[in-house]
Amino acid sequence: MTSEIKKIGHNIDLKNIIVHQAIKEQGIRHTTLKKADGLLEIKEKERLFIGRINKVYHRKSSPIYGIFGKTNEIFKNYLKTYLLDNDFYTFTIKSLEHYKLSLEAEIASTGGFMIFAHFINTDYNNEYLLILTINNKNGYVLNENDLTIKDAKSLDLNKVDVACLINLTKWKNIESGLDTESKTYLSFVKGKKDVSYYFLSFIDCDNKQTGSEASQRLVKAMDMYCDKKGYDRTTKIKKRNDVFRYCDDCMNNKTEIQLSVISALLDPEDPQEFQEFASDEEYGVSSIISGDRSKLKPMKFVMYKNKQMTVEFDCALLGKEVVFNSQKKELTIKKLPKELIDQIPQ
Repeated sequence: MTSEIKKIGHNIDLKNIIVHQAIKEQGIRHTTLKKADGLLEIKEKERLFIGRINKVYHRKSSPIYGIFGKTNEIFKNYLKTYLLDNDFYTFTIKSLEHYKLSLEAEIASTGGFMIFAHFINTDYNNEYLLILTINNKNGYVLNENDLTIKDAKSLDLNKVDVACLINLTKWKNIESGLDTESKTYLSFVKGKKDVSYYFLSFIDCDNKQTGSEASQRLVKAMDMYCDKKGYDRTTKIKKRNDVFRYCDDCMNNKTEIQLSVISALLDPEDPQEFQEFASDEEYGVSSIISGDRSKLKPMKFVMYKNKQMTVEFDCALLGKEVVFNSQKKELTIKKLPKELIDQIPQ
C-alpha cells in the first residue's frame, strides 16, 4: 500500500489546503458557516487526498469545460486578489461567505464541506485551484469536529457533490495574451448530483465552449486516439465516418453531441475508453459538445467507386486542393502530384 500512496501523490506540489463547512438543509434558506481556524498542515495524507482527486478528475467524470462569465465577478476578483497577496485563508473565507449567498438564494440547495486547494501538477508544470464540496454523510473522509482530512484512501467521486478545477497558469496566459490558442481554463465535474446551478453561479462560470473549439478538440482527440490504437487505414476511415455521421445527425436534429455515445461508437467492447482519453486535460473534450460542422468536416472521408473510376479524399482538403461546386455538381482537384500527372495520357 505504501508504494501506491507514493505513486498517487508523486506529481502534486501542494501549496495550500483548507476545509470549511456550510450547514444548510434543503427547503430552508438559512445557512450557517463553520469556518476553519487556519490552513491545514500539508503532510502525506493531504497530498494523497488531492492526488486521488487529480487522478480520477478527468478520466472518470467527463468534465464540463468553461471560462469565467461576466454576470457576477465577485469570486473571480477574490481569486485575483489572492494571486497578488498570497493570503489563501482570507481568500477562502470571502469565497465561503459568497457561496453562502448562492446557497440561500436557492431554497432547494443543500450545504456541505468545502475544500479549497492550491497546487502545482508537476506533470504539466501548471498551477491549479481546486474547489470541491463533499457531503461526508458517513464521516469517512473528513473529521467534522476540527475540519481536517480523516481518510484520504476512502475518497471517491461518489462522495463529491461538485468539483471545480481552475488552471491558473492557463488563465493567466490567456488573460495576458501569451496563449492565443486556448479558450477554456476551468472545468466542473459532478459526483452523484448534477452540477448545481447555485455552484455554477457562485463561480460565475460560462460552462460552454464555443462550437468551433469543442469540435476542434474532438477531431484532435480522435486522430490521436486512432494513432494510439494503431488502427489501419480502413478501420480509421470507418470509425471517423461513423462518428461524423452521428455528429451530423445531432446537428441536423439540433441535439447535443454526447462524448459517451462517440466513445461507445469507437469501441463497443470498451465504451468508456475514448471518453476517458478525450476528457484528459491534454485534449479537454467536454461531455456535451456543441458541434461546428465546418470544424468537424476533417473527420469525414469520402469514398466512391463505380466501374469507371474510384474517388477517395479526406474532407479536410475541401476548399483547398479539392473544390466542390454543388450547383454545377462538379468536383475539381488542384495541385495534382507529379506521380498522378505522369499517369495521365497527354
